[in-house]
Amino acid sequence: MQNFTDEIEIVSIGTVFLLLITVTPILFVLMHQRQYIRYLRDKEDIKTLYQQELLQSQLEIQNQTLQQIANDLHDNIGQLLTVVIMRLNALEEEVINLDHQQSVQETRDLVRTIITDVRTLSKTLDHDTVSRFGLLSSLTLELERIQRTGHINTQLTTLGEQYILGEQIEIVLLRMTQESLNNALKHAKATNLHVMADFKADSFTLTIADNGRGFSVHEATNRQLDESGAGLSNLHRRAGLLGGTCTIISQPDAGGTRVEIRMPRSQLV
Repeated sequence: MQNFTDEIEIVSIGTVFLLLITVTPILFVLMHQRQYIRYLRDKEDIKTLYQQELLQSQLEIQNQTLQQIANDLHDNIGQLLTVVIMRLNALEEEVINLDHQQSVQETRDLVRTIITDVRTLSKTLDHDTVSRFGLLSSLTLELERIQRTGHINTQLTTLGEQYILGEQIEIVLLRMTQESLNNALKHAKATNLHVMADFKADSFTLTIADNGRGFSVHEATNRQLDESGAGLSNLHRRAGLLGGTCTIISQPDAGGTRVEIRMPRSQLV
């Protein structure tokens, strides 16, 4: 009986030993795998943080540059154009010929239009405008400036109940909109531009649409940095770093282009 008990103990010890031999490598592999997954997650978090800090630095540099341009437009060019108006007023009094007077008046009206456009442009370049008045007012200024050219119709539509997006996000959204509008003006040959701000309960979507000739999105997004159209990659990158997405819908000669920038509500403010 004693021998039988000893045999059972030996078998039990052997079984436990075999289990340890079998389970230990598995546990080791699982622990190593968890550590590796944690390492990849930490590495991705560091990469995302670095990209966000890089975007922040780029925005600060861009805002400083645009701020300087806005100040120069308002203080220097605006003042020079005002002087031109004064000279034209004086010239109109000296001109006797009615045809020449008409030309002076038309030139003066044109300069006044330029002054208005310069002031509007300086406001849309100034990030303080977004801080003070918000994204929608800044978009309105941008579209009014384009509308005054007389060649393109613009429209801003707002859907849903408005809520705060956050100053930094609004600045980025304005710059992305300006880039999209600039692409439409330069390349699309559009006659209509429509910007729509959709305030949903779970997300905010900003859509920039034109009725231009369209283009190949795949071809444009794969161009080199020094080629025209490479800026589309920046739209995707900026949206991604803000926790959102940017979808570009377009085909050559197929009814224009739509740029949809979507921000989850959880990423706002």
